[in-house]
Amino acid sequence: MQEHDEPEHPEDSGVELVEPEDFLPANPFPLDAQRMGIDRWSDNAGMIAVASSLDSRKLSHKIVAWVMLLSITAWLAFQLWVQMT
Repeated sequence: MQEHDEPEHPEDSGVELVEPEDFLPANPFPLDAQRMGIDRWSDNAGMIAVASSLDSRKLSHKIVAWVMLLSITAWLAFQLWVQMT
């Protein structure tokens, strides 16, 4: 019976090792958000993912962006009004 030689390092054999990250879906967030540490488990990650996927060339996407902007600013203005009164 003949034994085969085991390489010392996996890189020497030409075999590519599989990492757990290979099975995860791609991160949908822009690079700026990733640098700030925002990932799929962060608070408000859904809003960021939706906003980053909008295309400014499409009218419906512009309308969604304006609705999102108005809803956030209306909520902020309402909270300021409640605090002032």
